[in-house]
This record gives sequence, structure tokens and C-alpha cells, in this order.
Amino acid sequence: MDKENKKEKPESTGFYKQLFKKVLLTASVVIALSLSYILWADVDSDGLFLSFLIVGLALVKTVFIVRLTFIQLSKIIGESHQLTHVLTLFSVLIILIILSFSADYHALYILSSENFKSTILLNSSFSIQFFEFLYFSLITFSSVGFGDIVPLTVAGKLLVMMEVFLSFLVLVFGIANINRIHVEK
Repeated sequence: MDKENKKEKPESTGFYKQLFKKVLLTASVVIALSLSYILWADVDSDGLFLSFLIVGLALVKTVFIVRLTFIQLSKIIGESHQLTHVLTLFSVLIILIILSFSADYHALYILSSENFKSTILLNSSFSIQFFEFLYFSLITFSSVGFGDIVPLTVAGKLLVMMEVFLSFLVLVFGIANINRIHVEK
């Protein structure tokens, strides 16, 4: 019994090391893009250009996340069939998507408050605004859509469409691989 536990630990540790290596590049790109919004979103410039720059960078981020999900992490799931590994993988993906799109929405709002309709966001602090867009991102990811925050511009709607697309892909990817998951007894 002890030999079995010793064999499981190195495999589990190996999985998390491999997951970390695969996620690190994508997470670094996503975090760098999201943080860059904060630095230049307040710049007085053409709001339309910056809005579509945010959408373009979000598209790059979406491609990185899709690539991570389908190409790199399918290899990891192929090697590890444990439920805890799959749940860890999808937790990381969901957190990455929700946090990064929160930053996208917030950057659009900082550029122009007319990008979104909401009574809560007006005259709020930076942290309250970010919390509201974190909430909006979670609601968008889950496809609930209460309607208390609504994108009004093309840029805002494109971001919402990208997040819904990613949530759909993550869900489909999870369901497609459900038969390969082993539950330890």
C-alpha cells in the first residue's frame, strides 16, 4: 500500500509541474496584456482606436487560451486521467478567463463610461469598478446574464462574445473528455 502511495505522488507532482509549465506562458501573456490596460487606458487619445486595440489584444489572449486548452492541455489530460487533475486544469482555465476579461471590461469602461450601462459603476472607486466587472465577467462566463451591466458599444459586445465563446469551448472540451476521467476509489 505504501508503494502505491509513493508511486502516485511523483505522478501527481509531475502533472502539476507540467501543468505549471504549460500554463505559465499563457498566463504571463494574459496577465501582461491585462495589466497593460491599466497603464494606458487613462491616456487621452482616440477612444475608438484604444477600444479596438483592447478588443484586438483580447483576441490575441483568446487565441492563447484556446491554444492552451486544446493543444497543450489535451496532452496533459491524455497522460493523467485523475479527476483532481482535470478539475485543477479547468479551475485554472476558468479563473484565467474570468480575471482577464474583467480587466478588459474595466479598461473599456475607463476609456469611456458609455461602453457599458450600469447604475452601480458611476462615481465608484477603482476597486469597486473592478469588482463589478469581475462580477459581470463571472455572470457572462456562466451565461446567466442578469442585465444589470450591459455592453452598449461594438467593442464591449465583441468582448462579451469572446468570453462566451471561451466558456463554451471550455465546457465542450470538458464534456468531450469526461469519459477519460478516472475516479479513485
